[in-house]
Order: sequence, then C-alpha cells, then structure tokens
Amino acid sequence: MWRLHLFWIAWVFVLTAEVIPMAAEGQSYEQNALRLETNFGDVRIVRGIEGTIVGRIGVFRGVDVTQVVAASPNAVAEAREFQRNYRPGTVVLGLGLISLGASVGAAQIQNVSSGITTGLTIATFGLIAYGGSKLQRAYNALHKSLWWYNRDLK
Repeated sequence: MWRLHLFWIAWVFVLTAEVIPMAAEGQSYEQNALRLETNFGDVRIVRGIEGTIVGRIGVFRGVDVTQVVAASPNAVAEAREFQRNYRPGTVVLGLGLISLGASVGAAQIQNVSSGITTGLTIATFGLIAYGGSKLQRAYNALHKSLWWYNRDLK
C-alpha cells in the first residue's frame, strides 16, 4: 500500500514540477518576447504583450540592436550582422536612387550623349541591386536575432 502512496506522490510531484515552470516561462515570454512592427517606413522593435517600444530602425536612425538582445549570445551575433549590413545598404540604395534621378534628368536633356545616360542607368541598377541585397541580409539577420532572443528566454 505504501508503494501506491509513494507512486501517487511521485506522480503529483512530476505533474506539478512540469506545470509550474511552464506557467512561469509563459509569463516571462509574454512580458519579454520581442517582435517587429512597421509604421510608414519606420520599423519598431517592441517588447511583450504591452508593445513597449525598445527601439526604432529607420533611414536616418537606428537602435543598437546588440544592446536590445544582449541576453542571448546567438542573438547578439545576428544583431552584429544586421548592423554590419544595414547602414551600408541604406547608403548604397540612397546613392542608387540619386543616380536614378540623375539618369532620368540626363535622358531629358537634348545635348547629353546616350553613353552618359546608359552609364548612369547601369550604375543605378548596380547600386540599387547591391544596396537592396545588403538591406535584405540586414533584415534577415534582424529577424534571426529576434528569433534567437525569444528562443533563449527563460
């Protein structure tokens, strides 16, 4: 009979041990998980259900994502990849857009040779493609960084 009591006590202990950490973990996750929200070209990193903004990423400003995800080493590595690609991507893409304006303007001028217009057009496509690929790598790393951070929440 004492074996049956011991079995039930052990069984209750196992069930309770599993339920309590999961409940605490869920609450911690709900309060600390990070996600991205966009608003007119501005990307916000928000925390938890309340949606507390912990950083903004835009064309002219950016948050140090490594500080936001500092609790997870894997997330920090991905955040560094984001920062390594984001600024150069925006600068090169901006130069590509300026080059686009210059090539459209040069095409409208009668006395400009077609070689200049062609060169500006090729430069435009190259700059936009390179800047876009850098930005794509940056945002992929940002998403991975937030994923790692959320995965490592306790």
